[in-house]
Amino acid sequence: MNAIFPLFVVLPLAVGTFLFLVRKNRAIQESVSMVALLVNLILAGILLSATADGTIFVHRMGLWPFPYAIVLAADRLAATLLCLSSSIVGACAVFAGSYLSDEQRKEAFHPLLHFLLMGMQGCFITGDLFNLFVFFEVMLMATYALLGFYYNLDQLEMAFKYTCMNLIASALFLLGVSLLYAQVGTVNMADLAVKIKLLGPTPLMVVTALVFVFVFSVKAAIFPMHLWLPSAHSISPTPISAILAGVLVKVGIYSIIRCATLIFPAAFLILQPGLIALCLLTIAMGALGTLPQTSIKRVLAYSTINQLGYIAFGVALLSQAGLAAAVFYIVGHAYLKSAMLLGAGLNQKLTGTVDLEEMGGMMGKAPFASLLMLVGFLSLAGFPPFTGFFAKLFVLQAGFSQGAILATGIALGFGVISLYYNFTTYQRYAWGTGGGEVGTAGAGIYGSVAFLSAFAVIFGFGAYWLFEWAQLVAAQITNPELYIAAMRDLG
Repeated sequence: MNAIFPLFVVLPLAVGTFLFLVRKNRAIQESVSMVALLVNLILAGILLSATADGTIFVHRMGLWPFPYAIVLAADRLAATLLCLSSSIVGACAVFAGSYLSDEQRKEAFHPLLHFLLMGMQGCFITGDLFNLFVFFEVMLMATYALLGFYYNLDQLEMAFKYTCMNLIASALFLLGVSLLYAQVGTVNMADLAVKIKLLGPTPLMVVTALVFVFVFSVKAAIFPMHLWLPSAHSISPTPISAILAGVLVKVGIYSIIRCATLIFPAAFLILQPGLIALCLLTIAMGALGTLPQTSIKRVLAYSTINQLGYIAFGVALLSQAGLAAAVFYIVGHAYLKSAMLLGAGLNQKLTGTVDLEEMGGMMGKAPFASLLMLVGFLSLAGFPPFTGFFAKLFVLQAGFSQGAILATGIALGFGVISLYYNFTTYQRYAWGTGGGEVGTAGAGIYGSVAFLSAFAVIFGFGAYWLFEWAQLVAAQITNPELYIAAMRDLG
């Protein structure tokens, strides 16, 4: 099983390079891309099954001993996110096949998509902080190119702003790694966990932890570093915005989880009140930001910020129950929000607009598309028995049971706003008076949206099963000695 690890980096790298070389032959490019994404998903599924019993797999690159070797590692959390990312990226690739035109530089999409997948998967399985930085940069470079995909002025402006913000975050990432190395002399995550625990939460260590919180908050769109996300969602090509909301922001959340449970647990306890406050502000900014919007993509963008606040709140509780709720929320939200953004692209294909007033009356004109969006909006609103209801329920339950009554009550209060904006948005979309005749969309577009939307129902009716898995994930990551022992056994 350890031999699988390099494939999550090597396979997308090799395929992305090959797809660039054959970019003039569209049929070969798309066929190879789809086969490679399917293979990637199968490998992720095999790894997920293998980690179910609690085994942590570790692969050492080269012959260097612990803690000097470059290592890849996968536990239940990493395997879950590998499955999530490969399935969502695959669905978005199928969607793009019918959605993008040749004039939209379609030949560049598939190579960049595999480079992006390489970066994201590398982040999930790397075992040291410096290589986390390297994979972050691979992921971000592909994202910069994809955000300016159509090369119109608005997209280039947005991509430039996103690039500048992340260049600052990347510089701070290197600063944080340097501060850590200066204090403990290592960047291996397991070795860091041991040495930082011995050193204790010194003032400099707490500041270092805060630097990493800031860096990963940019990636996860946590207040006040959330401002890039609405423009990125609304201006970028639909398949890219779906990957951004479904997977890329989860890389930031994943990194925060690793810091909170493995690397800086004592420092995060000191920072906890501030972290909870930032989560509540993220929830508030996301909920309130939806209210004046007329574009369905911008509504979904601010909704993403709102939902990320709830996920981060579960993490900030720093308890096994909170982390289990956060893992459940991550999985459910990833599929749901990707489905919603692809659904917005489907309706843009049908109507030629993302404006809710011009799009109105879709229930009568495109009932199947409207039904898919209804499932999504009901789940986002937290309506049972869809996955969004259980995701919020588990986070709020964890908060109340831990005694964070005021903070959890505020989060619950903003849930009422979420209920309001989701219902009113769908009402304007489905039964509004605007809009004219609708066009057509390909089977790949409908199929991708239906596939991802189905998880809102599957994870709703199967919430018990998914939450059981989330509890197993949380139990493993809140026991860092298991991760450390797996790394040391390798050495």
